[in-house]
Amino acid sequence: MKFVVVGQNRSTGARMSMEFEAESKAAAERKATQAGMSVNRVEDITDGYVGKAHDPRPRKRKSGSGSLLMLLIVLAILAGAAYFLWPRIQPMLHR
Repeated sequence: MKFVVVGQNRSTGARMSMEFEAESKAAAERKATQAGMSVNRVEDITDGYVGKAHDPRPRKRKSGSGSLLMLLIVLAILAGAAYFLWPRIQPMLHR
């Protein structure tokens, strides 16, 4: 089986990745450790390419109707509050 081992060089601290043919993940990790690597992750790539964590993902676009709906709800709440509280607000305005 083929593995990609990702980690850091013990002496320099530089990031590195190495590919190994090994019987298991543990065997690949041992080979990387013997090569002077501090292992962070071991990935099986026997079947082919394994995507990286930094590959771009399609972003979900926010529809304008959701934010328009929220605006209408907030405006309805404010209008309702003003309607019910107007008798208390009106005397404060005529001082």
